Amino acid sequence: MNLKLVFDSRALFGGLEKNLHRTGLYFVSFNILKQLLNNNSISLYFYIENSREQEIYNCLLKLFPQYNIKYNNIITPNSKLWMDIDIFFSTFFEIHDFIKEIKHIDRYTILHDIIPVLFPQYYKHHTKDSWHAMLMKYVANTEDYFFTVSNNTKNDVIKHISNVKPNNISVVHIACDDNFSNFIPVKDKKEIFNKYNIPLNKKYAFTLCTKEPRKNLIRIIRTFNNFLEKNNIDDTILVLGGSAWNNYIEEFNTKIEAYKSKILITGYIDDEDLPYIYKYSQWFIYTSEYEGFGLPPLEAMSLGCPVITSNNSSLPEVVGDAGIMIDWNSDEQHIEAYEKYYFDEEYRKEMSKKALEHSKIFSWEKSVDKMIDIMKSRLKKHNFKYFFNDYFLFIKFFNLKLMLPILFHIRNNNNYKIINIFGIKITLKK
Repeated sequence: MNLKLVFDSRALFGGLEKNLHRTGLYFVSFNILKQLLNNNSISLYFYIENSREQEIYNCLLKLFPQYNIKYNNIITPNSKLWMDIDIFFSTFFEIHDFIKEIKHIDRYTILHDIIPVLFPQYYKHHTKDSWHAMLMKYVANTEDYFFTVSNNTKNDVIKHISNVKPNNISVVHIACDDNFSNFIPVKDKKEIFNKYNIPLNKKYAFTLCTKEPRKNLIRIIRTFNNFLEKNNIDDTILVLGGSAWNNYIEEFNTKIEAYKSKILITGYIDDEDLPYIYKYSQWFIYTSEYEGFGLPPLEAMSLGCPVITSNNSSLPEVVGDAGIMIDWNSDEQHIEAYEKYYFDEEYRKEMSKKALEHSKIFSWEKSVDKMIDIMKSRLKKHNFKYFFNDYFLFIKFFNLKLMLPILFHIRNNNNYKIINIFGIKITLKK
């Protein structure tokens, strides 16, 4: 019998627009859902809030036109389908309270990181305590299950979120989109460069991230400028892609004013163009102060682009020995890494091949298959479980969708009877 799984579709809303809504969370959700749609061992349903039912359903149809998603598979808060569901799966931690009250459903959430708790100084509109309280609220049910995208994030959760059971956390690495791993160029290099004002007569290093303090961009830009000046280099620039925090952009622009002649800020790069920017780059820089996973370095490696990353948090899990790893706060190590790739062409080619090979370890198909296997294995442990509502006790028996009402009123009985189900005697006590 197929596993009946409800996928939380909310993270996909807005993904049709090529703008700030297309974050890492959107791409993770998109790729997980694509693999779920391809899996014949599950019966898939799509959770949508009542107020956005038609809107998100239309979004699903446009994002996945080849799968013929049926309206009958849409499940809303007031749907009658909930009693027949095995799994609720969300790619972010905000699960609605009413779902947590449906006791027979196993709930799975992806915890990408707990950065606001670890770095409250970068989230001034919230205190550390308020972020921690919010996380505690949404992961408060100790029976919930969690996927983390790295071993490092799992360790963070265990250390800082006390009511999550370590045995309920499984590590499943994410992967990059097929646009990168199966990239086939169809556009001319000149067309891409002209679109983003990248000079054809210059080589470039590339960095891609949201402009926020934790990403270490000021140091990356400053050290790159120092690298150019130290070595009297004028044939290479730094290309910076990505959007920005509204409350950080003014500070960022002020701090990089002196270096603007040596960098090119592209802003948001369209999905279909991003593989080209990686592929033509001399090397990719991602020396963040901290990452829950770090998808951009993996994207770069999948296109054979040599990488420089920090040696902290989850990044060693992602990059391994297939890139240069440095201290995020060392100017000297940044400059040395730039020089290594710039002056040693053989080394850069070697690391390009190594990066490409290492990236093949990560696959959405393998990751989602692992998630489903974990869900099924845990479901088998629930061969016999029961739950209460206001009036009746129900038995979920050996994972059959056979909900057997016990015909007596719970509220008024002090001692429950021995009942007989299929010849098995069960004593139920209050």
